Amino acid sequence: MATFTIKPIGIIIPTRWEAVEVLRRFRFKKITRNLYKADLQGRPALLCLSGVGREAARKAAGRLVDNGAGELVSMGFCGALVPELKVGDLVTHRLVTVDRPARAPDERRALTERANAVAVDMETQAIIEEGTRRGVPIHVRRVVSDSFQDDLTPLFGSQGSFSVWGITWRLLNPRAWTLVRRLWRHSALAAAKLAETLGRYPQV
Repeated sequence: MATFTIKPIGIIIPTRWEAVEVLRRFRFKKITRNLYKADLQGRPALLCLSGVGREAARKAAGRLVDNGAGELVSMGFCGALVPELKVGDLVTHRLVTVDRPARAPDERRALTERANAVAVDMETQAIIEEGTRRGVPIHVRRVVSDSFQDDLTPLFGSQGSFSVWGITWRLLNPRAWTLVRRLWRHSALAAAKLAETLGRYPQV
């Protein structure tokens, strides 16, 4: 367990691609596997690359608290569930967590109606639950990387499962290439916005 004079902020980001600009701009240094530290405006910060999904996020939240984090921040990308949200927009509430990606507008619309949410991800609810159980405050800073109109079915298939091998296989289909190029641009913008958001933390 790390020792700090001030309790650090514990940041959970699912993937390195989402975290790339945060890691670079704030000069996070690797402590051990998937765990990094930095100074954030005079306060220590720990960042854990959790992996995708609830269970991975739950474990990352517990790991950060075990290492002294006094609060948790769920950061990363999210998908828009309403047309008003654009790529690069910040979402801090009304976020629903799912186990399979929301691929097309009809799925997004159904989630909005069911959960009264404006955006979707695959980790935040687990972080909230673990942080609450461990008695630390939780904050949400998610940035939109795919819009309401985006149809991700060519990447995730008809079952909507998140599988690296499945996605890699589908990338061999030329029909997916236009979507991939667009999502690549969106993700680069979202990663930059995520770093800007952390620079203003805790302000929105």
